[in-house]
Amino acid sequence: MPAVNLLARGYRLEVSADGSTNWLKLGGLNDLNDQITPNKVDSSNYDSNGWSASEITMQAWSVTAKFNRQATSGTEDPAAALIRGTRGQFGDSARLYVRWYSTVQTSEPAWQGRAIVELNKSKTGVADLNELTVTFTGDGILSSIANPYAPAAAPLIASASPSGVAAGGQVTITGQNFTGTVPTSGVKFGGVNATSWVVLGDSTIVAVMPAGSAGSAVVVVTNATGASASFPYTRG
Repeated sequence: MPAVNLLARGYRLEVSADGSTNWLKLGGLNDLNDQITPNKVDSSNYDSNGWSASEITMQAWSVTAKFNRQATSGTEDPAAALIRGTRGQFGDSARLYVRWYSTVQTSEPAWQGRAIVELNKSKTGVADLNELTVTFTGDGILSSIANPYAPAAAPLIASASPSGVAAGGQVTITGQNFTGTVPTSGVKFGGVNATSWVVLGDSTIVAVMPAGSAGSAVVVVTNATGASASFPYTRG
């Protein structure tokens, strides 16, 4: 696959810490460039009739994305926060899983792999709007996957804090696709409906912890499309 600049509005890039269920969409995407580069070595011999020949010994891949973020919004896109957490880190802490795919031509191949993350800032020329560039440098295999695009999506939970909240306390849940959370039963701790909650936006919910025993109380958020994966949480 040669390098190609993709029209960002027709593509989606997502990141994950575990590469399984909690894929977070990077918001504000305005440019996407992916590249697979073969390492070629000469393999000419007498049977090539005087023509040079080459063989591929390795493949290297990368994907670079530019995205905008409002400087004064007061909230951060959960995917951008996950990316920012790798900055200045080493080892596993500097790596994320990444996947990207078309939201228009869903028959196109989608790609997924684990990568070292590099984040840099740039200027947009627009007041209160920051542009950031994130480069994912492949660390191992890049896999062609089935296109995971779905027009409507179930919630994704990125965090629930603070930990150890007891009955009556507030927990802030961040993630995606929280708009349209099912009334009365859309936020649960350990299978019990939250006493109450407020959806502050598509990526933030503030919920009140219901009565229950201290210990594990996984968080699940449900909208009209379906339920999120259970997010680990320990209540007080």
